Amino acid sequence: MKIVILGPDGAGKSSVIQGLLDKLRQSGHTVIMRHLKPQIIVRRRGEPVTIVTDPHGKPARSNFSSVAKIFVWLIEEWYANFFWDKQDVLLICDRYYHDLLIDPIRYRYGGPLWIARLVGSVFPRPMLWVLLDAPAEILQARKQEVSVEETMRQRSEYLSFVQKQSRHAIVDASQPLDEVIVAVESAILCAVNQGDDQRG
Repeated sequence: MKIVILGPDGAGKSSVIQGLLDKLRQSGHTVIMRHLKPQIIVRRRGEPVTIVTDPHGKPARSNFSSVAKIFVWLIEEWYANFFWDKQDVLLICDRYYHDLLIDPIRYRYGGPLWIARLVGSVFPRPMLWVLLDAPAEILQARKQEVSVEETMRQRSEYLSFVQKQSRHAIVDASQPLDEVIVAVESAILCAVNQGDDQRG
């Protein structure tokens, strides 16, 4: 069961996910975390996920390279969906493909956006989208990796995207961390229970 956590820089995704993993495991759930994408065709060879401090600092890749990468990503995600991900395990995803549609510069995407949107339309959908949302001034106070205008734009784009998804939760990330974690956990357990009822 895939849960996707989204949010602009400064929303506290990493801290919330770490606390969430601890709480869900303590309550008896089997849970794992995936950062952004499966590593099947293109592996990271065991190196740790690095913290991005300048998300817009590198130039876009070529048209061909950009399109090839998102198709590899699509293949990896569907392979993981069929052969790796288990229905009785909660898979918490720190970001997801659709992040690229909101901030293509971060992913150095230099291909046509219509192709990126088309690929996104056939990606496996998670059981629940969770958006960590906060006013731009709070996000900027936590991280200044992009401009205030870019933070405002991203926040608006995230809200617009998530509100179009059938199963989503928008959590106020300006609250104290413990309260944010509890709110996200509650949204996940509600989605899990609804899923169990539907299967039952």
